[in-house]
Amino acid sequence: MIEVIAHEKVAKKISDWYEEIKKHKTESAKALREQLLTDLQNMTQHQTVLLYFNLIDSRYKLLMEEYEQTDDILKTIQLNADKEKTDQMIQYYYYFFSGMHEFYKKRFTKAINFYRIAESRLQHIPNEIERAEFNYQVAIAYYEIRQNYFAMNHAEKALEIYRANEMYAVREAQCLMVIGCNRMDLFHYQQAEKILQTAVHQASKAGDGHIEALAHFNLGICYERQEKLTEARVAFETALEKKEHRSSAYAVRSMYMLSRVLFKQEQTDEGRFWLYKALQAAEEKNESSYKQKLRILQHVFIDHNEEMLAAAFDELKHHELWSDVTDLTYQAAKHFKKQENYKLAAKYFQESIDANDQILRLTEGIRNENM
Repeated sequence: MIEVIAHEKVAKKISDWYEEIKKHKTESAKALREQLLTDLQNMTQHQTVLLYFNLIDSRYKLLMEEYEQTDDILKTIQLNADKEKTDQMIQYYYYFFSGMHEFYKKRFTKAINFYRIAESRLQHIPNEIERAEFNYQVAIAYYEIRQNYFAMNHAEKALEIYRANEMYAVREAQCLMVIGCNRMDLFHYQQAEKILQTAVHQASKAGDGHIEALAHFNLGICYERQEKLTEARVAFETALEKKEHRSSAYAVRSMYMLSRVLFKQEQTDEGRFWLYKALQAAEEKNESSYKQKLRILQHVFIDHNEEMLAAAFDELKHHELWSDVTDLTYQAAKHFKKQENYKLAAKYFQESIDANDQILRLTEGIRNENM
């Protein structure tokens, strides 16, 4: 006879599962999920616990980079129609995970809007680690729209909590990365380098190859911004040496940046190799924005196709990826100036200014909403 499991016991196990997810412990999270699928079949019926499982499962799918499945889960929950029947904790998770899903879809302002709704329910979650998790996710969303001081404020709040708990060493490294990247955007390069090197050390000490690789990746960007191209190349190659990184969607980013550095070093054959390798990976991982960014490198450095270059920029603009447009139009302008193609250089310097104006309009709108 199969033993019936009390729903309270299953709810506790779901909470344990969520803790493993927040620690980025993919193997233990996967094992707990398998156990829970069996437990749910034998559990006393309880709609809130089933909803709780589905919400945490949507967060698990984000961890495993299964973004489309996250979308499917959140759509089936349809919390908005039912929210009067659910408690504040369930509502908080719904809006928080919906924000995370929008973030991974690169819809950053939508993500922040969901986070604001979630924040109004955060007071009902008496858990310091959850507050840290919330602040970390808000920090990386603000970073993407270049709200650097907002981003650092939230990242520092999260870091303070994570540092007090040695079980969250990986999250500590990630918070350091966020702070380092914001310092980089503010041109505080020496500070940024020190912080990012600390993040590398912290991730290595925690034994997380994937996060260590991301720290090397961000350090590489810091070097590239300063035109320290040799150091940047080493950092991106080091990131790609990590097998955990090579198998993740984030590897596309390292390959993209490595090809970009190689082109700037006039190592065209090697740059072309990594560009096509990155394009293949972007296709496999459905990284549409990186496909366009890689096409931009191709049309600037290889085939010099002005029409296709403009079309690739139009795609980024259509998706309102203004930070990428600002960066890449500026890089294109510098390259064309070096080639003494002053007409195209002037065009793309102006486009970089225009894209930066779009960021300012976007962030001004968010500031006004916060007042």
